[in-house]
Amino acid sequence: MTTARDIANLLAGLVLAGILGYLYLKTEAVDFRRHSEIAASLQRLKDLDAAWNFDLLQARLDPSREIRPPSASRQVVQETLKVLASRAAEDPDPVILSGLKSLERDFNAKAGLLERYGDVPAGDAEARSISDQILLLPTGARVDTLMGLFSLRLERASDEKELYRVYLISYAAALLVLLAWIGSRLLHANHLLNEANRALKRANEELERRVQERTRELSDALRHLRESETMLIQTEKMSSLGQMVAGIAHEINTPLAYVKASLQSVEEELPHVRGLVRESDALLRMLDAGETDEDRLAAQFERAAVAARRFEDQQGMQDLEGLVKDGLHGIGEISELVLSLKNFSRLDRSRMARFDLNEGLESTLVIARHLIKTKTVKKRLGDIPPITCVPSQINQVFLNLVTNAAQATAENAGVISITTRREGDDRVAVEVADNGHGIAPEILPRIFDPFFTTKEVGRGTGLGLSIAYKIVEQHGGVIRVESKPGAGTRFCVILPLEPPAGAA
Repeated sequence: MTTARDIANLLAGLVLAGILGYLYLKTEAVDFRRHSEIAASLQRLKDLDAAWNFDLLQARLDPSREIRPPSASRQVVQETLKVLASRAAEDPDPVILSGLKSLERDFNAKAGLLERYGDVPAGDAEARSISDQILLLPTGARVDTLMGLFSLRLERASDEKELYRVYLISYAAALLVLLAWIGSRLLHANHLLNEANRALKRANEELERRVQERTRELSDALRHLRESETMLIQTEKMSSLGQMVAGIAHEINTPLAYVKASLQSVEEELPHVRGLVRESDALLRMLDAGETDEDRLAAQFERAAVAARRFEDQQGMQDLEGLVKDGLHGIGEISELVLSLKNFSRLDRSRMARFDLNEGLESTLVIARHLIKTKTVKKRLGDIPPITCVPSQINQVFLNLVTNAAQATAENAGVISITTRREGDDRVAVEVADNGHGIAPEILPRIFDPFFTTKEVGRGTGLGLSIAYKIVEQHGGVIRVESKPGAGTRFCVILPLEPPAGAA
């Protein structure tokens, strides 16, 4: 709409300017120099014609006088007629052009008759007839007519210029009035525009203030949302770990029983060790004194030897070594479980680090050992490079996938396959597959929705896969799922070697 209006205004301005230019061109001054040259040329022809007539009349009155040949003046006539024709062509008029042709024809005819008149004897009848023809040629009348026509044309041109001057003045006055009106409208529009700008400035300032307030509110809401998200993810993690406490406690009790039994056996062997140490220490003191009776020394030596043989016969040293190894093995398993549990319960969600996914999977399997101890776990861990990520978050994803796979498979018949591989040049893939009951097609699109779960009450919050999906997405990766009821489910997590800049 605005473009069409601008084009219409531009065209109107061009039309008004064109009309003004046209009127200005029409009021240009008359070329009086041209008309003066035309008048002088016509007067010259009139004088030549009068001279020719005068010579002819004198020849008729005085037959003895010879008429002057018109050849010299004829050249002047031709040049004068050419000047007239060129000036008339500058502002062509059919009547004037026709009159010029007739004038040229009559002057040529008159000049020819004058030459014939000079060739015949004076007073002869032929001479009189020729002179009559010469006098009858309307050269003078044609010159007067042309002079009148040129004068009339000059007068009309002057009147026309004067009329266009009147038009120009009137049109210019109308344009001035129009421009004054447009100027007043522009001033009024400028005043309204200034008022609108001031109002717009006040509105912008108010809007900026509201935007700042809204931005602060949104920033606070976003901060609270992130804090809530962190707490929700941590809550889900602790919920998952809470469900494993009993299993982890059982896993700790087994090596703890090794340690307890070993320590009890060591405690039973301690009296024999103390007896051997005591008899040996008494023997060493007697030897050190040097004044002990030989019988007493021999008796003490016998008692120490008996204690040593008894300890050796009972294989006390080998038993102690085995008990210590069993105790250290149990303590190592407990330490591994505690360390894995500590890594999974960390709150440093924003710390990016280089992380070996294969090690993370091994740690996950340790945490979930009580869930998968009756399953067959097939590991195909490929040679993959470390990635930059938040290890605790990625471990949480793995724990959720392994837990789901363990819960979806049957006891003593479940198979869980874990595979890692390169995916192109800049990504790695982790697959967790099972041979469980699978997921129904109508449920599959909803498994990543928050709070959606098919587990019975108390066994799941419905946040595990939703949080796993968000963690993988924030790391610049994708998580895909394929499932067939009765045949199992396959989750594939694809992560970049370097996360996007926003993930940091």
